[in-house]
Amino acid sequence: MSRIRILLTLLAVVVSVASVVVAFRVLNPTPPRTVTISTGPTGSAYERVAEQYREILAESGVELVLQPSAGARENLLRLSLGESDVGFLTMGTPDTREAQNLSSLGAMFFEPLWIFARDPQLFAGAMAGVGDSRIAIGPAGSRTNAATRYLFELNGLDAASMPLLELAPADAEQRLRDGELDAVAIVSNAASPVLKRLLSMEGVTLIDFERADAYAALFPELRKLIVPAGIGSLAHNLPAQDTRILAFTTILVVRDGLHPITRSLLLDAASRVHSAPDIFHQAGDFPLAIDQVIPLSDSALAYYSDGQPLLLRLLPYWLAVLVMQVLVAAIPLLTIVYPLLKLMPSVFDWAMRRQFYKVYVELRQMDRGLSSVDPGQIEHYKKRLEELEQRVTSLRVPVTYASMLYALKAHIGAVRQKVHAADERASEA
Repeated sequence: MSRIRILLTLLAVVVSVASVVVAFRVLNPTPPRTVTISTGPTGSAYERVAEQYREILAESGVELVLQPSAGARENLLRLSLGESDVGFLTMGTPDTREAQNLSSLGAMFFEPLWIFARDPQLFAGAMAGVGDSRIAIGPAGSRTNAATRYLFELNGLDAASMPLLELAPADAEQRLRDGELDAVAIVSNAASPVLKRLLSMEGVTLIDFERADAYAALFPELRKLIVPAGIGSLAHNLPAQDTRILAFTTILVVRDGLHPITRSLLLDAASRVHSAPDIFHQAGDFPLAIDQVIPLSDSALAYYSDGQPLLLRLLPYWLAVLVMQVLVAAIPLLTIVYPLLKLMPSVFDWAMRRQFYKVYVELRQMDRGLSSVDPGQIEHYKKRLEELEQRVTSLRVPVTYASMLYALKAHIGAVRQKVHAADERASEA
């Protein structure tokens, strides 16, 4: 009978392990320790912000690996292919409508289109003088590149025939400073180190978008912003006057498979980084829950509504993860394994009794057959009773079943007496 106990114990162990494994796969209580984020070109605001995120996530023991890119369009491609977990996109990025398996964590900051030129009249009116100018428009695949080309096309210029240079922001800044370029376009927020240097660069003018209201009316993803005079350098009054520019809105996007706790950590980092005031917004304006093209994730909706998950508010990150794992493991143990354990004594009792019942079934058949037994069957009955008695004697049962064992032997003896009696009657006849 120890074999039955062993089998039942093994069954309980297998079911326990299997249920816990399935629960962990389905509920996924273990967030990743390493997360990848597709940023932007060297010196871009994307890169600077991602570095701040990395420092904040490191406080919870999560490593954020930065993956430099050409910009928002390459970020979108990487996210769609699963090559990155997180990335910065701009609202209105081409191809976002075709993006699959992505969710937004909300809007993080404004990302204006800045154009700096040596000749302040270069972009005046319909930009007639731009055609032959040396203009850096950002790396291929960047938001700057796509936005600048589209801006030229809207004004009737053939971007394909223009001598445009696809340079990274830092390289373009240096060439403009050295006089090798006529203008530089850059899509970036005001925190970019490159942008700060461009705003304070003498001999260079920030282009004023005279028709900013028309652009914003025609393209809802654009916002008109005002750059205050002197924001680049009060000493040199750069820019020299309030300047109208156009801005996109940057959103933080994640793959759908990224763990909800990791999303909460990213949102917490974003709140700490972007809630500070900027030249274009007040304190607390960002991050902002915006559901456009790429839907806002459930984790983001919960965060903007209630803040961090309760466990992260009450416990350190590592302890919150441990509690989640324990709770997930407890679900199958309480719903499957515990009832199974309670059922095991009944199953064991059924297995014990079944052995006795099988002998009783045969005894009853023999007992009923004695009333009309043929003399030739007597010896068969005797032999069969001997086999049954040996079988019962060899049974290994707990002490609690000893009374049933001896009762069964007594019943075998009673049937044996009837068989002997039938044998004597057959002999006398």
